[in-house]
This record gives sequence, C-alpha cells and structure tokens, in this order.
Amino acid sequence: MKERTLGRKLWGIVTPMLIYLCIQIAVIVIIQGGITAYGIFHGMSLSKLQQYLTEITNSYAMLLTGISALGTIPIMGLMMKLDIDADKRTGDFKRYESVKKWKYLLILPFGAFCMWWASMLVSILQMFMPQFMIDSYSSTQTAINSSSFISQLVTAGFIAPIVEEMIFRGLIYKRLKVLSNVTIAAILSAVLFGVFHGNWIQAPYTIIIGLLAVWLYEKYKSIVAPILFHMGANITSVLVSAMSEAAATGSETTETISNSELIYGLFTVMIVFALASLVIGVIINKLVKPKEV
Repeated sequence: MKERTLGRKLWGIVTPMLIYLCIQIAVIVIIQGGITAYGIFHGMSLSKLQQYLTEITNSYAMLLTGISALGTIPIMGLMMKLDIDADKRTGDFKRYESVKKWKYLLILPFGAFCMWWASMLVSILQMFMPQFMIDSYSSTQTAINSSSFISQLVTAGFIAPIVEEMIFRGLIYKRLKVLSNVTIAAILSAVLFGVFHGNWIQAPYTIIIGLLAVWLYEKYKSIVAPILFHMGANITSVLVSAMSEAAATGSETTETISNSELIYGLFTVMIVFALASLVIGVIINKLVKPKEV
C-alpha cells in the first residue's frame, strides 16, 4: 500500500507536464488536420501541402503555444484547488496573511534584472558549449524568430508564465515537498523546468529562473509572486530581443570583437545586474514576511 501511494505521488509530479504536452500536441494535430483538409479540398499537391504545413507551424508556433497554454490553465487551476482541498482534509493546509499589493511591484524589476544577469551567464557558457548543444536550440530559435513581436509578447510575456508557474511551482514543487524538503524540491522542480524546455541553451537559464521563482513563492506564499517574476523576466527578454534585432538591422558596422573582450563585456554586465538583483532581493527578503493565520 505504501509503495502504491509513493507511486501515485511520483505520477502526480509528472502528470501536469504530460497534460500540457498532450494539449500542445492536440492543438497542433487539430490545426494541421484542418489545413490538410483545406489543402486536399482545393487540390494542393502533397509536396506543396507539406511545405505549407511547415510554414504555418513555424510562423504561428508562438500562437499555437499560447492557445495550448490557455487551454491548460483551467486544468492546472483545478488541480491546484484539488491539492488545496486535500491538504485541508489532512490538516496540512496553512493560511497566511496577504502581502500588501505594493510589495508585489518589487518583483517585476527583480525579474527583469535576473533575466539580464542569467542571460549574460548563459551567453558566456554558450561560448564553451559543444556544437550539438548549440544546435539543440535551432528549432526553438526558428519558432521564436518566425513569430510576430505581438505574438511573442503576449504568449511568452503573459500567458506562458501563468501556465508554467502553475505547473512547476503550484503543482510540481508543492508535490515534491511532500516527498522531500524545500531544498530538494526546489532543485528538482527547477531541473524539470529546464528539461521541459527541451534544449541545452535554455536549460541553465530556466533552472536559475526556476530556483528564484521557488524562493519568491515561499516568500510571498502565493503563486502570483513567481508568475509576476516570470512575466518580468520574459517581457524584458522579448523587448530586448526586439530592440537588438532592430539595432542589428540598421547597423552597418563591420567591427569584430575578440572572444576575450566579449567574455569580459558579458561578465561585467552580468555582475552589474546581479548586484541590482541582489539589492532588490535583500529588500524583498526584509519587507516580505507574511505570518501564518
């Protein structure tokens, strides 16, 4: 009986991810099925239809992700409610006083600054990664670059943080705590968050973001905190990418930078934003202390 209970708990940890993946697959299958039916009805050749399917899937990858996330959010919300109800029945549920709303405003700049230093760290690591690790990001990069700015901003900046925090902090992290402790649960949930993104380039970044999201979740005792943090990081990332692309398009410089100069520059920027993040983190740690009621 004990082994079956443990097995169910382990199954409960991976279930949220599997549900999200299944919904993503279902959305793609439905969209591609509709396009295929349309192509056959209008007499498209097989090669042209395959090309059209690839173009649509790549061009609207972020939109499809957003649709999948919107379909997943209510299910994750229900699962979180069921977990809370179960905790109430067993007496494990704890209620905390609400944190003042203005204290949540500290989270957005904290997320933005953390995005900067974590991204700089990944950029440095990327310079030493073997080619197969770099190539693992190619399909994700193609999907992002093929999507419009609005699609990236809405999906990555607002929708994805909600569903991902519900999955990895609201469900997986909380369920892992039952089997272990806060530290192990934080590390495992962050690693799963990194693995879920499916490539070596994003893995270090998402693991860092995952650990910081857990810290905020525990500080504020609310899923809203890691969601806002994730939004702050992702929105900043989308805006910076858009501005960098615009600057690169309009630039005519042919100046080259050596690897050592690039590493030094990235490291300097990383330290500056890491210190800024640390300052806000210290402020949050001092100001945010909700009491159990």
